Amino acid sequence: MKKKIIFIIIAIMIIVGIVLAKDFIFYDKYKIPKKVELDISNDDIEVYTETKLYDLIKNSNVEILTENTDLDYMTVGEHIHTIEYKYKMKKYLYDINYKVVDTADPIFIRAASTKTLYVNEGDEAALTKKISYADNYDTKPKLEIEGTVNFNEIGTYKIKYIITDQSGNKATKDATIKVIEKKEDIDTEEEEDEEDFVSIEEQIEKYKTDDTMIGIDISKWQGEVDFEKVKNAGVEFVILRMGVMKDKDTPIAIDNTFNNNYQKAKEAELKVGVYVYSESNTIKSAIENAEFVIENLNGDKLDFPVCFDWECWTNFNELEINLYMLNEMYDAFSNKMKDAGYDTMLYASENYLNNTWLTLKDYTIWVAKYSTKTPSVNNKDYILWQNSEKGRVDGINEAVDFDIYYKR
Repeated sequence: MKKKIIFIIIAIMIIVGIVLAKDFIFYDKYKIPKKVELDISNDDIEVYTETKLYDLIKNSNVEILTENTDLDYMTVGEHIHTIEYKYKMKKYLYDINYKVVDTADPIFIRAASTKTLYVNEGDEAALTKKISYADNYDTKPKLEIEGTVNFNEIGTYKIKYIITDQSGNKATKDATIKVIEKKEDIDTEEEEDEEDFVSIEEQIEKYKTDDTMIGIDISKWQGEVDFEKVKNAGVEFVILRMGVMKDKDTPIAIDNTFNNNYQKAKEAELKVGVYVYSESNTIKSAIENAEFVIENLNGDKLDFPVCFDWECWTNFNELEINLYMLNEMYDAFSNKMKDAGYDTMLYASENYLNNTWLTLKDYTIWVAKYSTKTPSVNNKDYILWQNSEKGRVDGINEAVDFDIYYKR
């Protein structure tokens, strides 16, 4: 009798175990219980818009077990993120589907509204020469031309340039192409008009205040510089080109006048800063630029932030990068420099700062604008204004860039 009772008990335990196993072990983890609420946003995410997992969950009555991580908002397309949640002691899985889109139009960086070609010498390649364009996401937007030009017949032709990115966003620009008769070239030597140049005395008179300093930036193009004369002329600071990249595939190299200029400028007790001219098209290369500066400074302190000078706008399309990558490269350069104890600044013209850099974040800015009108940079302050490339200073035989520093 006892054996029979034990057998019955064991049988009941097995049945209960099977039921429990069915309900708690072998249940469908993807099956949504009837009373579970998971209200997931169907809104598209604009590429590069920082988005976390919980941003998509508008409402729920369950315990979300998955960490509130960043979603993949950097890649255009359909995405799936699987979450785990708990409901009435059981754990379930749910696939959240979301879409990242690019709705921003590409831009023209450089594209003349008129172009003149000689009859019988033009071709399709001539129409796109010196035209550069970019997209925030697509590294290879497509350029097309609408309209025709008869390169063998004198006349005026209307065409339209069309840029299309991989998401179908477009930008257009109308242009006039003039095909003219070629005349014999006449050799003429044009001398630079001295009236176009700005003297250091004029610069000081117009821009020197208690809140500003007057300076210059130089490279090998200024040749040999007498820094004592430069200082005596009224120059208070100099920003030296330390390194230069000839192209994206050539490592950064020292400006062959830098070491001498750096020593002589210090001896003249001028305030000194440095910049690198970069043609980086990768984060790796931008970091290498920073490492180059750190190695050559060897711990020396500077009077200005280290400047990243990137201005490869004419050959932008050859670099196969997008506008977002510009910010990534500068950030990589800046972070590396800051790790070594140096602040950084970004150099660019007013036009490019306003139209090609997607964001200037908290960047320190050195703006170029050759004008008597002060620059405007997306309502951001700047610490340096390069206001002329035709400066004349005693101690330098060549034209030099003039700069105004705004004290903080």
